[in-house]
Amino acid sequence: MFEPPFTRDRAANERLAAQACEACGWVSFPEAREVCKRCGERGEWRDTRLEQQGTVQSYVVQQRLPEGFETPLPLAIMDVPQISGGEPARVYGLFTETDPADIEVGTEAEAVFRRIFDVEGLPVHSFKFRLPRGETE
Repeated sequence: MFEPPFTRDRAANERLAAQACEACGWVSFPEAREVCKRCGERGEWRDTRLEQQGTVQSYVVQQRLPEGFETPLPLAIMDVPQISGGEPARVYGLFTETDPADIEVGTEAEAVFRRIFDVEGLPVHSFKFRLPRGETE
């Protein structure tokens, strides 16, 4: 059986579902919040969905990781727009199917649904990012 955090975050992991603060517009992804990190309001949140593409704001390429991880492993902080418009969400994401040398700040990337890891032999899926097909050599 999946542990509570994976069940609780299932909508975010499977559909890029987020929440936007009604007071200031800050977008929380993946977790649901009671208090806004930006404005501190304990107010209303509206459900929103994120686009399946974003822009790299910062990144790092992990070269040494514990056994079971493939290296090099690019990790990025992405700005991902809301489908309905408004402020983008700041999303942390793993890259897949991408040469780390092709990633730089400002790179556009698309979200793809992939297996992230296993819990007690059952796969946990979410989104990873990759460069759009046809843009790398």
